[in-house]
Amino acid sequence: MTRKPRILLIAGSAEAHDVATALSGSNLSAQAILRRVERSFGPLSVPSQIWTPDGSAQMQRYLADNGITAICDAGHGFDADVSLIAEDAARRSGLPYARLLRPAWTIKPPAERAVSVAQAAAMIPIGARVFAATGRGTIDEYAPFTGRKLFLRQARAGTRYPLPGFAEAVYGSPPYTRAQEAALFSRLDVDTLVCRNVGGEPSRPKLDAALELGLRAIVIDRPPPPEGARQLATARAAFAWLNAL
Repeated sequence: MTRKPRILLIAGSAEAHDVATALSGSNLSAQAILRRVERSFGPLSVPSQIWTPDGSAQMQRYLADNGITAICDAGHGFDADVSLIAEDAARRSGLPYARLLRPAWTIKPPAERAVSVAQAAAMIPIGARVFAATGRGTIDEYAPFTGRKLFLRQARAGTRYPLPGFAEAVYGSPPYTRAQEAALFSRLDVDTLVCRNVGGEPSRPKLDAALELGLRAIVIDRPPPPEGARQLATARAAFAWLNAL
């Protein structure tokens, strides 16, 4: 008898929710893990838990203990550490693995590129007023901050963590329009945007608004998927892959 596929969905992106919805309406069994509670997308349509493996060996044990037969990695585009662990564990366990990543934005001058938040922070001059859309977990990478003020976007829900003196939280929940982003940047009187190249149209308005206003824009390159891994661009393609296993 052929064993029924049991899918591990690594969540953290909007696409993960689309995959989860498709899986919940199929005959495939699935469960999900994600790094933190998502405040923008709501609950997943398959059983899930907050958990991050600390290495390949721990992930391999998790796969074996839960009878996982394939991994669909639809985690956040910047959770490269989890992707590397998952791909290595899948390969060592002889399981199929695919990374779901929406197409990245094409970044052209005058927008500038950086390989990390720390590098972007080093590019900020004395006195700059900066709007950062890089996540609460990146705040330590801005120190020492030489600008005048760092406005850090955070979700409205959940615990509000204390920030260092140079930073101020700006609360809101996506999606945002280009007009909304432009109005926010003007109200805060910022001259610089720092954001991550997460790709996709829904996340792009902040960059377009900044460029239209003539602000300096520093865009952090997204880390590549695990070398040699199957890469998928849409939730539909991911579900088709899973359904064909």
